[in-house]
Amino acid sequence: MAAELQPVIVVGGGWGGLACAVELSRLGHPVTVLEAAKQLGGRARRVPFNELTVDNGQHVMLGAYQHTLNLLQQLKVPLESALQRDKLALCLQDCHGKSWQLQLPHLLTPLNLFAGLLRARGFTLRDRWHALRFGLKLFTNSFRLDDDPSVAAFLISQRQTRNVIAALWEPICLASLNTPIEEASARIFIRVLHDSFCKSHRDADMIIPRTDLGALLPDPAFDYIEQQGGFVHLSQRVTSLVIRGRHVEGVICEDNKYQAPQVVLAIPPHACQVLIKDHPALHDIAYNLSGFSYHPICTIYLQYPASVQPDRPMQGLLGGTTQWIIDRRMCGQPGLIAAVISGPGPHMHLDNGELTQQVLAELHECFPHWPAVEDVLVIREKRATFSCRSGITAIRPDNASPVKGLWFAGDFTNTGYPATIESAIISGTQTAQRIHHESTAQ
Repeated sequence: MAAELQPVIVVGGGWGGLACAVELSRLGHPVTVLEAAKQLGGRARRVPFNELTVDNGQHVMLGAYQHTLNLLQQLKVPLESALQRDKLALCLQDCHGKSWQLQLPHLLTPLNLFAGLLRARGFTLRDRWHALRFGLKLFTNSFRLDDDPSVAAFLISQRQTRNVIAALWEPICLASLNTPIEEASARIFIRVLHDSFCKSHRDADMIIPRTDLGALLPDPAFDYIEQQGGFVHLSQRVTSLVIRGRHVEGVICEDNKYQAPQVVLAIPPHACQVLIKDHPALHDIAYNLSGFSYHPICTIYLQYPASVQPDRPMQGLLGGTTQWIIDRRMCGQPGLIAAVISGPGPHMHLDNGELTQQVLAELHECFPHWPAVEDVLVIREKRATFSCRSGITAIRPDNASPVKGLWFAGDFTNTGYPATIESAIISGTQTAQRIHHESTAQ
């Protein structure tokens, strides 16, 4: 008779922790999820806004998010009704009426990228020529980096023009790495571009959830875990680990103790560092985690009359504070606009009222025919992501730790990607599979 599979405690009910718990449940492990908050989802969770539900930050995914899409399918989420999927169309404008556009046609890779760059609007012939050379090197994987320069330094070394950097690569970098190009990792940026533009022609598709993020994954994951016999406990903040020798034996919450020979820490790096710093075998990892810094994302939800509808579901703005506006009409919320500001900047020194007025002034310049806004919700996720800076890969931890049975899962682990939903799900799924492999190999 086969031995019973080991029980696992997953600390953290964000998307990485839920992906880990779902995969462990699928593989037959008894799972207990402990989440400190009153709801699941972590930094990708639902938030009430009057009679509506929105998200703690407007999220956009890509067709390259195969692990995310596979997990949603496993949870029987109806992808066609839950997600709005369109060919990539980057459309940006400034308050003076100048615009830039990159649209990928319905062609196979890499013809779609090359044709899109050739037809890109707002760029000179010289701009397009240097962008095409960059695209060819990207497709052939010809970049050779002996170190990890900043994205800004790398783009200059590749002779990208100021116009192409400002209206194409910098907006993509901020949106995907949430890190200014002056400090962002060129290695990680190249990988994001390569996986998005150089594999399948559908990988660059833009995917926007049509529902709030809680309904997209946390709710169906909760149901799946419990249907498989697992447990999900909210308002359970883990305060310490139980480690004897080099073996983990469980965790202690404020009021409860949970025992298991396998524990996954699927919480942000600063929270991990607090839990592990007093254990000698984990000092090196704790030291590295203390070296992480963080960047914010601000989302300002603006409720206009239902008649307000931008020309495109997603549009970029250059030259101001607001970077992207996203029409929530596709979510059944007509007139609701999400204005997104990624990364650090002077806007973080403004209070909510001042920030709202600045965003509204910028939108009025670009869309003077829009009527007055009716309601506003400002959400600041101050530690939305870790800074995906040059050299960050050297301090990102592996899923396994020196303590037997203790694991890390989340977008901060060494997935090779920035802090995205896809990175979190890759990490969580891989951690579950490694736990299962080690458990069954004993």
